[in-house]
Amino acid sequence: MGRGQSLLTRQVGVVGVRSAFVSESFAEPSRRLSGLPALALVAGSMLGIGIFISPHQVAALVHDEWVFVLMWLGGGLTALCGALCLAELGAMMPRSGGDYSYLRLGWGNGVAFAAGWLQLLAIFPGSLATIALATATYQLPVLFGPDMAGTISILGMDVPCTHLAAAFIIVGLTAVNHVGVKLSGWLQIVVTMIPLVVLLVASLAVLFAPGGPPPPPEPISTGSAGSDGSDGSAASSIGGVALAYLPIYFAYSGWNAAIYIGAEIHNPGRNLPRALIGGTVAVTALYVVLCFGFLEIFGLEGLAGVGEAGTASAQALFGDRGIAIVTSLIFLAMMGSLNGSVLTGSRVGFAMARQGDCLEAVGELDARYGTPSFALWLQAALALALLLLGSHLESLIAYTTSAMLITGTLTVLTVVVLRHKLRELERPYRTWLYPIPPLVYGLSSITVLVVLAVALDPSVLFAFAWFAAALLFYGLRRRRRRAKSGNLDGESN
Repeated sequence: MGRGQSLLTRQVGVVGVRSAFVSESFAEPSRRLSGLPALALVAGSMLGIGIFISPHQVAALVHDEWVFVLMWLGGGLTALCGALCLAELGAMMPRSGGDYSYLRLGWGNGVAFAAGWLQLLAIFPGSLATIALATATYQLPVLFGPDMAGTISILGMDVPCTHLAAAFIIVGLTAVNHVGVKLSGWLQIVVTMIPLVVLLVASLAVLFAPGGPPPPPEPISTGSAGSDGSDGSAASSIGGVALAYLPIYFAYSGWNAAIYIGAEIHNPGRNLPRALIGGTVAVTALYVVLCFGFLEIFGLEGLAGVGEAGTASAQALFGDRGIAIVTSLIFLAMMGSLNGSVLTGSRVGFAMARQGDCLEAVGELDARYGTPSFALWLQAALALALLLLGSHLESLIAYTTSAMLITGTLTVLTVVVLRHKLRELERPYRTWLYPIPPLVYGLSSITVLVVLAVALDPSVLFAFAWFAAALLFYGLRRRRRRAKSGNLDGESN
């Protein structure tokens, strides 16, 4: 970073810079990803199961079609505000670990520790388990037959085929990422760009086709109107709108994916902002078009009764002949989202280990492939553990999203903190329309968290409790280390 690095050194000191980033005792990953794979990583991480399983939850909680569309558009604009802020941080300090590295510098070691463990134990494994299980539940039975929805006996136990398939997906993509980030990057391009382009073109064709879409099918009963069993009247309150925002936020999660592999992106000062902003804009456009398409096909009331809108839309539009093609595209999109989560999530534990906040082995690179292999397989093991718990998809989404809101808000607001702490640091990219983006993102996310906390929403309370417990653990550990250090100093004297 040249001049910028020397200025940073003057601001926080050599020790502070090293502790905020990585230890010199570890090897550094090489910059193997170009701009297109980085952009595909962001778009693919966002284009996941959320846009297909979240619309029915949101439709059950709102009473007007325009409110429904505006909430999805607002979610995209909020994600874009976050991307604009993190583009500045990522271009300024391209490091592995994403939020964790920036939070150490902006908010201190304790907050970074708590956020890192929240991501390591809840956010990324939760996302992997949720998306893999949803893919196995909704897409695989359509592609490979209804037997995929049954059970199989293993060692005398009946194991759901969906859980077994989800486990194979997680293990397989972890193995691909173990072999190399470049292979993972090119895989990301393929499984992201094909469904992104085709779904966008198909949605526009449905909206603007002569004669319009076919008549809405009969609503599909799912046993409950929304994720909390509420009906559309819930959105008449602020709490209802806040509750509807959680699945939307989950659907847009991944807009920050590129910052987790900043150390592995070539020319990050240019490519990292382009990836964050370009990927977020592309997926937001697709989501809004898809939402219009879902409303045209089902209507708001019908959409509220549809479990997975993508497959249901394909059935309504094309019947059995075209459903396999559309489902295959959705399956590819799911693989892109999962591959992005595997790639980025493993870098959190990798960065934490290099600061002594996780097992030292998690911070080591594979001697042959140059990837954080231990971190990858630790993440896979945690995701598989969540699969064994058998949590309901919508509950898993709520808990994962609440944790994302906490860490994401802190990271976005870091751009404000560092504008004051590191005024002279060279910034290859500066947040457009600053300070509006961090204010918009921060206010919207904090409002949702406060409203849900006041309403005693269990997912938010659990995320807050987890974060507070991690902070307390860090404080106790730090006090114990200081006491031990003082005792050693006394003995040496």
